Amino acid sequence: MSNKKPEDFSKLQVVCSLFSKTVSNDLYFAKQIKESIEASLPLSDTNLAEPFIYRAKELVAKLEKDSDLSGVELVEAESIERPFSMLNLRADLLVALKRICRFDSGLVVLTGLKEAICPKGKRWSPRRKRDYEDAIAFARLFCQKRSRPSSKLSLIIF
Repeated sequence: MSNKKPEDFSKLQVVCSLFSKTVSNDLYFAKQIKESIEASLPLSDTNLAEPFIYRAKELVAKLEKDSDLSGVELVEAESIERPFSMLNLRADLLVALKRICRFDSGLVVLTGLKEAICPKGKRWSPRRKRDYEDAIAFARLFCQKRSRPSSKLSLIIF
């Protein structure tokens, strides 16, 4: 398992959340779905979160007839227009939760958090590690506190 990338695990979590009725508890089947989605993408897009999630949403809409009962929201930690800050993260999560609150079950995928806090070429200092762990804890608690108690919400940090 040491040769696996963290992105593979995140993709598997996305598949298990979106295809919960199809996959059930079969991780081997979930891995096959993940690999088939990756194979359907262009080679340049296989490591990116957005194309993978959109292709998975298309597939789940075809396979599961009640896909309108669940929603998926993609939240980018940092974009070209908006640099990373905890305030921007809070605002983006709130917008995503408002869009997803009408569904019985939902999936919020937070992407780019690791790169936003520690850009490529920079070292993981103790402060950056603490900021990263604080941001993850904040996102979890924020989603937990601001979602309906009756809904099934999954948060995946990609």
